[in-house]
Amino acid sequence: MLIIYSLIILLTFSAFSIIMLNNYRNTQIRNAEIRLFQTANIVADTYKGNRDEMIFTRMMVRSYGKQANARILIINTEREVIVDNYNDYIGKKINNEEIANSLKGKSASNVYDLGSKEVLQLSVPIILNEFGRDKIIGAVLLSADMSSINSNVRGLRKDMIKIGSIGLLISLMLTIFATHNFTKPLKKLTLGVEKISEGYLGYTIEGNRKDEFGKLIDTFNNMSSTLSNIERNRKSFINSISHELKTPLTSIKVLIESLSIGNRNIDTYREYLEDIYSETERMEKLVNYLMKSIKLEDTILNIKEEDLSIILSDTVKLIIPYANRNNVDVHFRNTENIRVRCDKDKVKEMIFNLLDNSIKYKDICKENNFVSIDLEKRNNTAILKIKDNGIGMDENNIDSIFNRGFRVFDGQFIGNSRIEGYGIGLSIVKSIIDKHGWHISVKSTLGSGTTFTIEIPTIS
Repeated sequence: MLIIYSLIILLTFSAFSIIMLNNYRNTQIRNAEIRLFQTANIVADTYKGNRDEMIFTRMMVRSYGKQANARILIINTEREVIVDNYNDYIGKKINNEEIANSLKGKSASNVYDLGSKEVLQLSVPIILNEFGRDKIIGAVLLSADMSSINSNVRGLRKDMIKIGSIGLLISLMLTIFATHNFTKPLKKLTLGVEKISEGYLGYTIEGNRKDEFGKLIDTFNNMSSTLSNIERNRKSFINSISHELKTPLTSIKVLIESLSIGNRNIDTYREYLEDIYSETERMEKLVNYLMKSIKLEDTILNIKEEDLSIILSDTVKLIIPYANRNNVDVHFRNTENIRVRCDKDKVKEMIFNLLDNSIKYKDICKENNFVSIDLEKRNNTAILKIKDNGIGMDENNIDSIFNRGFRVFDGQFIGNSRIEGYGIGLSIVKSIIDKHGWHISVKSTLGSGTTFTIEIPTIS
């Protein structure tokens, strides 16, 4: 990763340097052209005004050539050199592209590479106006060595290399620092994932970062804690179910062993077989109840528009005989014609489980036990309350009653006391409510009773 970052920085700086150097060189050449064109035009005007005084013209050309640090040639229309500030080309003919363009009335310039050096050449026409007409009588050719410009470019290149090296070093140091800060939490997360995959559920990553990595670490810790709780509940569930299945299995085994010892009359066999059947039926109920709770997670709801008041009335009618047998009074107050979208059968199951819990967990120390069911509509929400005066729950356990344990069928409960025995029925209730997108809340006090409140969106 560090190599990639370094290459990106290096390539970016190199491209920037090339562009900057080219722009600087072109600007320098353009400035030199402007300066030399000005000198060439001055020489052309000097020649036009002093054609009969060639000595004066040659002196002026030498002066201008010295000032411009350039070679200046004046060429006639026959392409013959008539003035040279170095006197080397006088009388010689020169024919190049710049002179040819100038004799046609155009100024021209170009840069030539002469091997050991570069030369900038430019020419301007010498135009004489006679009787209102322009006449080309020659051209001025200037040649200037570009060594100073190239030297400046080389100096700038060296400075940019120095600055770039320092910048690259600083960038690499910052990149190393940033990469370390970037990869450190990733290494921690990788280690955490490895720990989870090895079975260390509940493993947490320390850190108090406030950035996105901090949020990711917090999410990982929450996930790890959730997985640990799920595993703990799973083990508790397996232990509880194993215990519950072991009890009827032990009874069946003892009964069969009793039947196999000695001679028994037909009535004894019938009695023992009835006991075996009863224990088998008990096991079947437990297994069916567990299967129902597991399959509920994959159930697709059959959502339709229903009258919630009718669903509630039908469910209460089913539970009243059971409540009467357990000496629990049922108080029912219903608001008619409350339309909602739901799966009718699942809602009945949810309500039945809540009422079943309220009746089964009555307080045997109280003379009068009751369950009250109230349904009312507030604006666009139906409020269903199921309240009892049973044994209640410890307030510290309310947040976990929907997932912490499983109810069994012989009156035994998970935990050290009967009061904490809330389990699979409530997990089914919560699953149905979540699948509908509704909301349930619980208020309970140990020894005083429990109130479940369900908020359900209605159809206007």
